[in-house]
Amino acid sequence: MRLLLTFLGVLFFLSASFANDFQKIDEHARNAPANLSRNVESLTAYLMKPARNDKEKVRSFFIWITENISYDVQAYQAFDPYKISKTTSEDVLKKRKAVCQGYSELLKEMCRLAKIKSYVVAGYSKGFGYTPGNKSFNNADHAWNAVYLDDQWYLLDATWGSGGVNNQLKYIKQLNEKYFLSDPKVFVKDHMPLEPAWQLLDCPVSMKAFVAGEEAIQRELLQKKGKCIPYQQSIATWEALPENEKALQSASNAYAFNPDNHLVMARGYMDYANFIMKGIKPEMRTRQEIEEAVVQQEQALGYLKKADALLVKVKDHSAEREKQILKKNIQLSEQNLKSMKNVLNG
Repeated sequence: MRLLLTFLGVLFFLSASFANDFQKIDEHARNAPANLSRNVESLTAYLMKPARNDKEKVRSFFIWITENISYDVQAYQAFDPYKISKTTSEDVLKKRKAVCQGYSELLKEMCRLAKIKSYVVAGYSKGFGYTPGNKSFNNADHAWNAVYLDDQWYLLDATWGSGGVNNQLKYIKQLNEKYFLSDPKVFVKDHMPLEPAWQLLDCPVSMKAFVAGEEAIQRELLQKKGKCIPYQQSIATWEALPENEKALQSASNAYAFNPDNHLVMARGYMDYANFIMKGIKPEMRTRQEIEEAVVQQEQALGYLKKADALLVKVKDHSAEREKQILKKNIQLSEQNLKSMKNVLNG
């Protein structure tokens, strides 16, 4: 996702307590042999060796990534959301460069190999070049991680933890401890997830306050709200959904939280339509099979048209690829539906 880091002029926060707590782990991570870092499995196995618990494993992953992966300024400047979304951990290890999606995917894969629950969290950020009032938050521009350690969720951002970019678009590598297992009340001041549950706050900060600035955020954090749903409950409810329902529910949550982000809901509809169409049999031999396929195709087409209605509202170039794909899918769906109905009526 598109993001530059923090201003060069901002002081990089270094916690002495963190440094002391993880001194041996940090040293081990920094001394990883080059020959072990060519694939994620061997690298992860090395990084986990001295760790006594999952928190130390995640710390080792964080330090290695922040020390060895640089921010890909060129990829940012030639921003292509489709290519970025396809980034894998192997790509990142090979290039030793990434934008935020690559950093997050690599950390997630390391956690998976270590059997630690982790997700990539997409959202809005106040990073490079941000000043209050000069940015609209109508599309996700950043990604970070949530990890589950000792029956508790934590937030971390390996991208911003690795350094920053100055006003000349030059990447400056420097460890920023502020973004390792961050306090959610601090993290939310410059990171706003698409779904409010991933703020890890029982009473989440509103999108309105995030846009308004730090004072508005602080006011909401101090206010006692009447009806707040524990974020652990919201996340657990989402995790219990069937896999095909999760993306659509996430998109619905994100759109309800920020109705200006039409693209997130359109993508959710498109993904769900694709899931439905994958269930249509390529060969139908009986009338019943054709009738079932007609119902499925009509459902999918309905979701595609909902997506189309939303994409029309996206005026910038962020949805160009989706618009092209959607147009073709609608045409194909209509043709298939017509053909099946002709067979039934023939």
